[in-house]
Amino acid sequence: MNKHANDAQDMRLIYAGSFLGNFDRIVITPLLLPASKGLGVSVSSVTIALTAYLLLFGLMQPVHGLVSDVYGRVRVMRAALIGMCVADVVSAFAPNLGVLILGRALAGASAAALLPVMVAYVGDRLPFAQRQRTVASVLAAGAVGTAGATVVAGVFTHLWSWRAAILLVAICSPLLALAFGRLPEASAPAPSGTSVKARLGMVFRIGWFRFLVVFALFEGAAMLGFFNFFNTALQSGGHSVVYAGLVTGSYGLAAVAGGVAVRTLGDRVSAATHFGVGSVLLGVGYLVCVPAQSMVTVLAASVLSGLAFALVQSIVQTWGTEVAPPQVRGIATSLVASAVYTGAALSTFLVSGLADDEHFGTLFAIAAAVTLPVALVGPIARARFSAALADRNEQHQPAEPPPARPANQNP
Repeated sequence: MNKHANDAQDMRLIYAGSFLGNFDRIVITPLLLPASKGLGVSVSSVTIALTAYLLLFGLMQPVHGLVSDVYGRVRVMRAALIGMCVADVVSAFAPNLGVLILGRALAGASAAALLPVMVAYVGDRLPFAQRQRTVASVLAAGAVGTAGATVVAGVFTHLWSWRAAILLVAICSPLLALAFGRLPEASAPAPSGTSVKARLGMVFRIGWFRFLVVFALFEGAAMLGFFNFFNTALQSGGHSVVYAGLVTGSYGLAAVAGGVAVRTLGDRVSAATHFGVGSVLLGVGYLVCVPAQSMVTVLAASVLSGLAFALVQSIVQTWGTEVAPPQVRGIATSLVASAVYTGAALSTFLVSGLADDEHFGTLFAIAAAVTLPVALVGPIARARFSAALADRNEQHQPAEPPPARPANQNP
Protein backbone atom coordinates (compact mmCIF):
# COMPACT_ATOMS: atom_id res chain seq x y z
CA MET A 1 0.00 0.00 0.00
CA ASN A 2 1.47 3.40 -1.02
CA LYS A 3 1.93 6.38 1.30
CA HIS A 4 -1.14 8.22 -0.03
CA ALA A 5 -3.38 5.22 0.66
CA ASN A 6 -1.87 4.81 4.14
CA ASP A 7 -2.45 8.48 4.92
CA ALA A 8 -6.07 8.26 3.74
CA GLN A 9 -6.71 5.18 5.88
CA ASP A 10 -5.10 6.79 8.92
CA MET A 11 -7.13 9.98 8.46
CA ARG A 12 -10.33 7.94 8.49
CA LEU A 13 -9.44 6.86 12.01
CA ILE A 14 -8.90 10.51 12.94
CA TYR A 15 -12.35 11.33 11.52
CA ALA A 16 -13.83 8.55 13.66
CA GLY A 17 -12.15 10.07 16.71
CA SER A 18 -13.63 13.47 15.93
CA PHE A 19 -17.08 11.91 15.51
CA LEU A 20 -16.90 10.08 18.84
CA GLY A 21 -15.44 13.06 20.70
CA ASN A 22 -18.26 15.36 19.60
CA PHE A 23 -20.83 12.62 20.23
CA ASP A 24 -19.60 12.37 23.82
CA ARG A 25 -19.65 16.15 24.32
CA ILE A 26 -23.24 16.57 23.09
CA VAL A 27 -24.84 13.34 24.32
CA ILE A 28 -25.81 14.78 27.72
CA THR A 29 -27.71 17.69 26.14
CA PRO A 30 -30.90 15.77 25.20
CA LEU A 31 -30.65 13.84 28.47
CA LEU A 32 -30.97 16.79 30.86
CA LEU A 33 -34.71 16.31 31.43
CA PRO A 34 -34.78 12.47 31.39
CA ALA A 35 -31.78 12.30 33.74
CA SER A 36 -33.34 14.80 36.13
CA LYS A 37 -36.49 12.66 36.32
CA GLY A 38 -34.48 9.45 36.68
CA LEU A 39 -32.32 10.81 39.49
CA GLY A 40 -35.12 12.76 41.14
CA VAL A 41 -33.38 16.15 40.90
CA SER A 42 -33.97 19.42 39.07
CA VAL A 43 -32.90 20.19 35.51
CA SER A 44 -30.59 22.92 36.80
CA SER A 45 -28.85 20.32 38.98
CA VAL A 46 -28.22 17.99 36.03
CA THR A 47 -27.02 20.99 34.02
CA ILE A 48 -24.07 21.12 36.43
CA ALA A 49 -22.91 17.86 34.81
CA LEU A 50 -22.93 19.60 31.41
CA THR A 51 -21.15 22.62 32.87
CA ALA A 52 -18.50 20.43 34.50
CA TYR A 53 -17.88 18.64 31.21
CA LEU A 54 -17.48 21.87 29.23
CA LEU A 55 -15.31 23.48 31.90
CA LEU A 56 -12.86 20.57 32.11
CA PHE A 57 -13.01 20.21 28.32
CA GLY A 58 -11.75 23.77 28.04
CA LEU A 59 -9.25 23.83 30.89
CA MET A 60 -7.50 20.58 29.94
CA GLN A 61 -6.84 21.37 26.28
CA PRO A 62 -3.58 23.28 26.93
CA VAL A 63 -2.41 20.48 29.23
CA HIS A 64 -3.01 17.76 26.64
CA GLY A 65 -1.29 19.85 23.97
CA LEU A 66 1.83 20.21 26.10
CA VAL A 67 1.83 16.53 27.08
CA SER A 68 1.46 15.41 23.44
CA ASP A 69 4.53 17.48 22.53
CA VAL A 70 6.56 15.38 24.96
CA TYR A 71 5.00 11.90 24.88
CA GLY A 72 3.55 11.77 21.37
CA ARG A 73 0.18 12.51 19.76
CA VAL A 74 -1.00 8.92 19.30
CA ARG A 75 -0.19 7.92 22.86
CA VAL A 76 -2.16 10.87 24.25
CA MET A 77 -5.17 10.22 21.97
CA ARG A 78 -5.31 6.55 22.96
CA ALA A 79 -5.06 7.45 26.65
CA ALA A 80 -7.88 9.98 26.16
CA LEU A 81 -10.15 7.33 24.64
CA ILE A 82 -9.50 4.95 27.53
CA GLY A 83 -10.21 7.81 29.93
CA MET A 84 -13.51 8.48 28.16
CA CYS A 85 -14.43 4.81 28.54
CA VAL A 86 -13.84 4.82 32.30
CA ALA A 87 -15.58 8.17 32.79
CA ASP A 88 -18.63 7.18 30.75
CA VAL A 89 -18.98 3.89 32.62
CA VAL A 90 -19.06 5.96 35.83
CA SER A 91 -21.64 8.30 34.27
CA ALA A 92 -23.84 5.55 32.84
CA PHE A 93 -24.10 3.71 36.15
CA ALA A 94 -24.20 6.82 38.36
CA PRO A 95 -26.49 6.14 41.35
CA ASN A 96 -26.85 9.82 42.17
CA LEU A 97 -26.20 13.31 40.85
CA GLY A 98 -22.76 13.67 42.45
CA VAL A 99 -21.39 10.60 40.69
CA LEU A 100 -22.92 11.74 37.38
CA ILE A 101 -21.21 15.14 37.70
CA LEU A 102 -17.91 13.42 38.54
CA GLY A 103 -18.21 11.09 35.55
CA ARG A 104 -19.04 13.87 33.11
CA ALA A 105 -16.21 16.04 34.45
CA LEU A 106 -13.72 13.19 33.93
CA ALA A 107 -15.14 12.57 30.46
CA GLY A 108 -14.65 16.22 29.55
CA ALA A 109 -11.09 16.19 30.87
CA SER A 110 -10.33 13.12 28.73
CA ALA A 111 -12.16 14.16 25.56
CA ALA A 112 -10.35 17.51 25.65
CA ALA A 113 -7.31 15.75 24.19
CA LEU A 114 -8.98 14.59 21.01
CA LEU A 115 -9.65 17.63 18.81
CA PRO A 116 -6.52 19.72 19.51
CA VAL A 117 -4.19 16.73 19.41
CA MET A 118 -5.87 15.36 16.27
CA VAL A 119 -5.42 18.71 14.53
CA ALA A 120 -1.78 18.76 15.64
CA TYR A 121 -1.38 15.19 14.36
CA VAL A 122 -2.75 16.21 10.96
CA GLY A 123 -0.29 19.10 10.91
CA ASP A 124 2.59 16.78 11.76
CA ARG A 125 1.64 14.08 9.24
CA LEU A 126 0.45 15.93 6.15
CA PRO A 127 2.04 18.56 3.93
CA PHE A 128 0.70 22.11 4.14
CA ALA A 129 -1.34 21.83 0.92
CA GLN A 130 -3.43 18.97 2.38
CA ARG A 131 -3.90 20.24 5.92
CA GLN A 132 -6.74 22.72 5.52
CA ARG A 133 -9.02 20.31 3.67
CA THR A 134 -8.21 17.50 6.09
CA VAL A 135 -8.85 19.65 9.16
CA ALA A 136 -12.14 20.75 7.58
CA SER A 137 -13.05 17.07 7.20
CA VAL A 138 -12.14 16.46 10.85
CA LEU A 139 -14.53 19.24 11.89
CA ALA A 140 -17.23 17.92 9.52
CA ALA A 141 -16.96 14.47 11.10
CA GLY A 142 -17.39 16.12 14.49
CA ALA A 143 -20.52 17.91 13.26
CA VAL A 144 -21.99 14.58 12.16
CA GLY A 145 -21.19 13.27 15.64
CA THR A 146 -23.11 16.21 17.10
CA ALA A 147 -26.16 15.36 15.00
CA GLY A 148 -25.85 11.66 15.75
CA ALA A 149 -25.64 12.20 19.50
CA THR A 150 -28.96 14.03 19.75
CA VAL A 151 -30.78 11.47 17.61
CA VAL A 152 -29.24 8.36 19.18
CA ALA A 153 -29.70 9.70 22.72
CA GLY A 154 -33.37 10.33 22.00
CA VAL A 155 -33.99 6.90 20.49
CA PHE A 156 -32.02 5.02 23.16
CA THR A 157 -33.81 6.90 25.94
CA HIS A 158 -37.18 6.05 24.40
CA LEU A 159 -36.30 2.36 23.95
CA TRP A 160 -34.25 1.72 27.09
CA SER A 161 -32.89 4.43 29.38
CA TRP A 162 -31.12 7.78 29.37
CA ARG A 163 -28.02 5.87 30.48
CA ALA A 164 -27.82 3.77 27.30
CA ALA A 165 -26.38 6.43 24.97
CA ILE A 166 -23.61 7.27 27.45
CA LEU A 167 -22.83 3.57 27.78
CA LEU A 168 -22.55 3.33 23.99
CA VAL A 169 -19.63 5.79 24.07
CA ALA A 170 -18.01 3.73 26.84
CA ILE A 171 -18.18 0.66 24.58
CA CYS A 172 -16.91 2.39 21.43
CA SER A 173 -14.03 4.31 23.06
CA PRO A 174 -11.72 1.36 23.85
CA LEU A 175 -12.43 -0.18 20.45
CA LEU A 176 -11.30 3.03 18.78
CA ALA A 177 -8.28 3.23 21.11
CA LEU A 178 -7.33 -0.25 19.91
CA ALA A 179 -7.70 0.83 16.27
CA PHE A 180 -5.57 3.92 16.95
CA GLY A 181 -2.75 1.53 17.79
CA ARG A 182 -2.06 1.14 14.08
CA LEU A 183 -1.42 4.87 13.63
CA PRO A 184 2.26 5.74 13.24
CA GLU A 185 3.52 8.30 15.71
CA ALA A 186 3.96 11.67 14.02
CA SER A 187 7.29 13.43 14.15
CA ALA A 188 6.33 16.57 16.02
CA PRO A 189 8.68 19.55 16.11
CA ALA A 190 11.22 19.24 18.90
CA PRO A 191 10.39 21.33 22.00
CA SER A 192 12.14 24.67 21.95
CA GLY A 193 13.54 24.30 25.47
CA THR A 194 11.64 27.38 26.61
CA SER A 195 9.73 26.82 29.84
CA VAL A 196 5.94 26.85 29.93
CA LYS A 197 6.02 29.98 32.08
CA ALA A 198 8.22 31.76 29.55
CA ARG A 199 5.96 30.75 26.66
CA LEU A 200 2.90 32.00 28.54
CA GLY A 201 4.67 35.29 29.10
CA MET A 202 5.44 35.53 25.39
CA VAL A 203 1.85 35.00 24.26
CA PHE A 204 0.31 37.32 26.85
CA ARG A 205 2.60 40.13 25.72
CA ILE A 206 0.81 40.01 22.34
CA GLY A 207 -2.02 42.55 22.34
CA TRP A 208 -4.16 40.73 19.80
CA PHE A 209 -3.84 37.50 21.80
CA ARG A 210 -5.06 39.19 24.99
CA PHE A 211 -8.06 40.54 23.08
CA LEU A 212 -8.80 37.17 21.49
CA VAL A 213 -8.77 35.26 24.79
CA VAL A 214 -11.29 37.67 26.36
CA PHE A 215 -13.41 37.80 23.21
CA ALA A 216 -13.40 33.98 22.99
CA LEU A 217 -15.14 33.77 26.38
CA PHE A 218 -18.15 35.66 24.99
CA GLU A 219 -18.01 33.93 21.61
CA GLY A 220 -17.94 30.52 23.31
CA ALA A 221 -20.91 31.42 25.49
CA ALA A 222 -22.92 32.60 22.50
CA MET A 223 -21.91 29.83 20.09
CA LEU A 224 -21.50 26.72 22.26
CA GLY A 225 -23.40 27.40 25.48
CA PHE A 226 -27.01 28.46 25.07
CA PHE A 227 -27.90 26.18 22.14
CA ASN A 228 -27.64 23.21 24.51
CA PHE A 229 -31.11 24.14 25.83
CA PHE A 230 -32.97 23.82 22.49
CA ASN A 231 -33.64 20.14 23.14
CA THR A 232 -34.72 20.63 26.76
CA ALA A 233 -37.08 23.42 25.70
CA LEU A 234 -38.86 21.07 23.30
CA GLN A 235 -39.12 18.28 25.86
CA SER A 236 -40.46 20.70 28.49
CA GLY A 237 -43.12 21.71 25.98
CA GLY A 238 -44.43 18.15 25.83
CA HIS A 239 -42.51 16.76 22.85
CA SER A 240 -40.90 13.34 23.17
CA VAL A 241 -37.16 12.94 23.54
CA VAL A 242 -37.08 11.21 20.12
CA TYR A 243 -38.74 14.09 18.26
CA ALA A 244 -36.65 16.62 20.15
CA GLY A 245 -33.51 14.74 19.15
CA LEU A 246 -34.53 14.60 15.50
CA VAL A 247 -35.28 18.33 15.43
CA THR A 248 -32.12 19.49 17.20
CA GLY A 249 -30.03 17.00 15.24
CA SER A 250 -30.47 19.37 12.31
CA TYR A 251 -27.80 21.52 14.01
CA GLY A 252 -25.06 19.07 13.06
CA LEU A 253 -26.34 18.59 9.52
CA ALA A 254 -26.51 22.36 9.02
CA ALA A 255 -22.94 22.66 10.32
CA VAL A 256 -21.79 20.13 7.71
CA ALA A 257 -23.64 22.01 4.95
CA GLY A 258 -22.20 25.30 6.16
CA GLY A 259 -18.71 23.83 6.14
CA VAL A 260 -19.15 22.78 2.51
CA ALA A 261 -20.29 26.30 1.65
CA VAL A 262 -17.27 27.84 3.41
CA ARG A 263 -14.85 25.59 1.53
CA THR A 264 -16.62 26.33 -1.76
CA LEU A 265 -16.47 30.09 -1.27
CA GLY A 266 -12.83 29.90 -0.23
CA ASP A 267 -11.00 33.23 -0.27
CA ARG A 268 -13.68 34.95 -2.34
CA VAL A 269 -15.40 36.04 0.88
CA SER A 270 -13.38 37.59 3.71
CA ALA A 271 -13.15 36.05 7.16
CA ALA A 272 -14.74 39.20 8.62
CA THR A 273 -17.76 38.76 6.34
CA HIS A 274 -18.09 35.10 7.32
CA PHE A 275 -17.95 36.11 10.97
CA GLY A 276 -20.53 38.86 10.57
CA VAL A 277 -23.02 36.71 8.66
CA GLY A 278 -22.57 33.74 11.00
CA SER A 279 -23.02 35.71 14.21
CA VAL A 280 -26.13 37.43 12.83
CA LEU A 281 -27.61 34.03 11.93
CA LEU A 282 -26.90 32.84 15.46
CA GLY A 283 -28.61 35.87 17.02
CA VAL A 284 -31.64 35.49 14.75
CA GLY A 285 -31.89 31.83 15.72
CA TYR A 286 -32.09 32.72 19.40
CA LEU A 287 -34.61 35.51 18.76
CA VAL A 288 -36.88 33.11 16.86
CA CYS A 289 -37.18 31.03 20.05
CA VAL A 290 -37.98 33.93 22.38
CA PRO A 291 -41.78 34.10 21.84
CA ALA A 292 -42.31 30.33 21.57
CA GLN A 293 -40.31 27.10 21.59
CA SER A 294 -42.23 25.00 19.09
CA MET A 295 -40.97 22.32 16.71
CA VAL A 296 -40.81 24.91 13.92
CA THR A 297 -38.99 27.62 15.86
CA VAL A 298 -36.47 25.23 17.43
CA LEU A 299 -35.84 23.60 14.04
CA ALA A 300 -35.17 27.03 12.53
CA ALA A 301 -32.93 27.99 15.45
CA SER A 302 -31.00 24.70 15.26
CA VAL A 303 -30.35 25.10 11.53
CA LEU A 304 -29.30 28.74 11.91
CA SER A 305 -27.02 27.87 14.83
CA GLY A 306 -25.41 25.04 12.88
CA LEU A 307 -24.74 27.32 9.92
CA ALA A 308 -23.35 29.94 12.31
CA PHE A 309 -20.99 27.38 13.83
CA ALA A 310 -19.58 26.52 10.41
CA LEU A 311 -19.10 30.18 9.49
CA VAL A 312 -17.68 31.47 12.78
CA GLN A 313 -15.92 28.73 14.71
CA SER A 314 -13.34 27.87 12.05
CA ILE A 315 -12.40 31.57 11.94
CA VAL A 316 -11.81 31.65 15.70
CA GLN A 317 -9.61 28.55 15.44
CA THR A 318 -7.66 30.00 12.51
CA TRP A 319 -7.34 33.33 14.32
CA GLY A 320 -5.69 31.51 17.20
CA THR A 321 -3.02 30.10 14.87
CA GLU A 322 -2.35 33.49 13.26
CA VAL A 323 -2.08 35.65 16.35
CA ALA A 324 1.14 34.12 17.73
CA PRO A 325 4.55 33.23 16.26
CA PRO A 326 5.36 29.55 15.54
CA GLN A 327 7.38 28.96 18.71
CA VAL A 328 4.34 29.66 20.93
CA ARG A 329 1.55 28.86 18.47
CA GLY A 330 0.60 25.58 20.11
CA ILE A 331 0.01 27.03 23.55
CA ALA A 332 -1.71 30.10 22.07
CA THR A 333 -4.27 28.06 20.11
CA SER A 334 -4.98 25.78 23.07
CA LEU A 335 -5.55 28.77 25.38
CA VAL A 336 -7.99 30.30 22.89
CA ALA A 337 -9.86 26.98 22.70
CA SER A 338 -9.85 26.82 26.48
CA ALA A 339 -11.42 30.29 26.67
CA VAL A 340 -14.14 29.28 24.18
CA TYR A 341 -15.27 26.28 26.21
CA THR A 342 -14.89 28.08 29.53
CA GLY A 343 -17.32 30.68 28.20
CA ALA A 344 -19.68 27.90 27.13
CA ALA A 345 -19.49 26.32 30.58
CA LEU A 346 -20.19 29.59 32.38
CA SER A 347 -23.19 30.39 30.19
CA THR A 348 -24.85 27.01 30.76
CA PHE A 349 -24.35 27.36 34.51
CA LEU A 350 -25.65 30.92 34.75
CA VAL A 351 -28.93 30.27 32.90
CA SER A 352 -29.63 26.77 34.25
CA GLY A 353 -32.11 28.18 36.77
CA LEU A 354 -34.20 29.62 33.94
CA ALA A 355 -34.30 26.19 32.31
CA ASP A 356 -35.37 24.66 35.61
CA ASP A 357 -38.27 27.13 35.83
CA GLU A 358 -39.05 26.62 32.11
CA HIS A 359 -38.46 30.32 31.37
CA PHE A 360 -36.93 29.49 28.00
CA GLY A 361 -38.09 32.70 26.33
CA THR A 362 -36.02 34.70 28.81
CA LEU A 363 -33.10 32.28 28.43
CA PHE A 364 -32.96 32.71 24.65
CA ALA A 365 -33.43 36.47 24.95
CA ILE A 366 -30.29 36.52 27.12
CA ALA A 367 -28.56 34.36 24.50
CA ALA A 368 -29.44 36.88 21.79
CA ALA A 369 -28.21 39.74 23.98
CA VAL A 370 -24.86 38.01 24.54
CA THR A 371 -24.58 37.33 20.80
CA LEU A 372 -25.08 41.02 19.92
CA PRO A 373 -21.65 42.30 21.04
CA VAL A 374 -20.03 39.26 19.44
CA ALA A 375 -21.74 40.15 16.15
CA LEU A 376 -20.71 43.81 16.43
CA VAL A 377 -17.14 43.48 17.66
CA GLY A 378 -16.08 40.25 15.96
CA PRO A 379 -16.23 41.29 12.27
CA ILE A 380 -14.60 44.69 12.93
CA ALA A 381 -11.80 43.16 15.00
CA ARG A 382 -11.23 40.40 12.44
CA ALA A 383 -11.06 42.92 9.58
CA ARG A 384 -8.56 45.07 11.50
CA PHE A 385 -6.46 42.03 12.36
CA SER A 386 -6.47 40.82 8.73
CA ALA A 387 -5.30 44.26 7.58
CA ALA A 388 -2.54 44.32 10.20
CA LEU A 389 -1.49 40.79 9.23
CA ALA A 390 -1.36 41.73 5.55
CA ASP A 391 0.79 44.78 6.34
CA ARG A 392 3.13 42.66 8.43
CA ASN A 393 3.49 40.07 5.68
CA GLU A 394 4.24 42.78 3.12
CA GLN A 395 6.97 44.19 5.34
CA HIS A 396 8.60 40.77 5.50
CA GLN A 397 8.49 40.23 1.73
CA PRO A 398 11.96 40.28 0.15
CA ALA A 399 12.67 43.33 -1.98
CA GLU A 400 12.02 42.82 -5.66
CA PRO A 401 15.13 42.82 -7.87
CA PRO A 402 15.61 45.91 -10.04
CA PRO A 403 14.23 45.65 -13.57
CA ALA A 404 16.63 44.28 -16.13
CA ARG A 405 18.47 46.98 -18.05
CA PRO A 406 17.81 47.06 -21.79
CA ALA A 407 20.66 45.52 -23.74
CA ASN A 408 21.33 48.65 -25.76
CA GLN A 409 21.48 51.01 -22.73
CA ASN A 410 24.91 52.47 -21.94
CA PRO A 411 26.23 52.33 -18.38
